Amino acid sequence: SPYAGEIMGYDAPIYIADAAVYLMATQPDLGITNPYALDETQLAAAIDLLKQQNSIIGDYWADPVKQITAFNGGDVSVGTSWEVLRKLSENDSLQGTLPEEGSTGWSDAWMLSSDSDNANCAYAWMDYTSSPEVNGAIAMNFGMAPANAAFCELSDEAAEHCDLFHATDEEYFSNVWFWTTPIEQCIDGRTDVTCTNFQQWTDAWLTVRG
Repeated sequence: SPYAGEIMGYDAPIYIADAAVYLMATQPDLGITNPYALDETQLAAAIDLLKQQNSIIGDYWADPVKQITAFNGGDVSVGTSWEVLRKLSENDSLQGTLPEEGSTGWSDAWMLSSDSDNANCAYAWMDYTSSPEVNGAIAMNFGMAPANAAFCELSDEAAEHCDLFHATDEEYFSNVWFWTTPIEQCIDGRTDVTCTNFQQWTDAWLTVRG
């Protein structure tokens, strides 16, 4: 790779899913249909791929500040990242791209207790935070796509933000696999095998990082 030594990978077991997404597109014979539902053979293939990638990785990151510093300092040219880091870096030259094979992704969400003693307040909070104005303000502050697409029509600034983060581009997000915790029950519908769980992913990731 012309970027050998200038590539930054995400330092977490869930990064295995990124390798699985690539294998879904390039090695269909492995039978991977969901990057978070890997049997032992599929997990081993993803780990082998990550070990190959390890030889050209310059560094791994788990702390966003570390990656921002690396990009802004010129130590890194390309790498798996979060869209929010573009905002935090205050570096307009940083650009994001969706690989043709697809990508993993993550979403933020408010969590409310189903046993709340103040159900009316809980519903009021949900109504408030999901409104176009508030949901959009949160999205702009954190540097991500809003969940409520109505925000995109509120102003030119909102529309520009939505375009930048592909907020209303359903085709774009059809190629994004949102993070899901791996469990023994194969969430791809298979019942003839047992899938690997997150502890197995954690153990396997350690063999990549050493």
